[in-house]
Amino acid sequence: MSDTPYLLASAGLSRLSHVSLEVADLDRALGFYREIFGMQIVLERALEGPDFEAVTATPGARSRLVRGLIAGNAVVQLFSHSWRKPNAEKRTLMSFEVRDGHAAHTLLRDKGVTCKSEPVEFDNSWAFVIEDPDGHPIEIIQWKADAQPYRSS
Repeated sequence: MSDTPYLLASAGLSRLSHVSLEVADLDRALGFYREIFGMQIVLERALEGPDFEAVTATPGARSRLVRGLIAGNAVVQLFSHSWRKPNAEKRTLMSFEVRDGHAAHTLLRDKGVTCKSEPVEFDNSWAFVIEDPDGHPIEIIQWKADAQPYRSS
């Protein structure tokens, strides 16, 4: 392995946080993941309003989210969206967890990486989305100290 530092090391890049899948029919997809993989639901929520519009860079954006655990610790999020055609590009969103989201944003912006918004504060996190050179979305997320995003409520 190389000892060469990488850009987000100083922001505390720690792990892949989760994988998000866009689905055409959330209830059908949820049934599949529960039946086939034993997905345990840890969160169900509607996403909408100014903060969600900011992080998606889309006025009027609304989505429905189900977050679940597969095999105890693999985090999968299923989304259905009102603001773009389901599975139009079959995009998968990777989300990387950092200790300091604002520092990560500054490092990335200063490096010339496209950031879709400033870090947006949610009830349990700060998050923003960048794009890789091919336009694939990558979320950078900082969980708040008291957040327990992968535990059943």
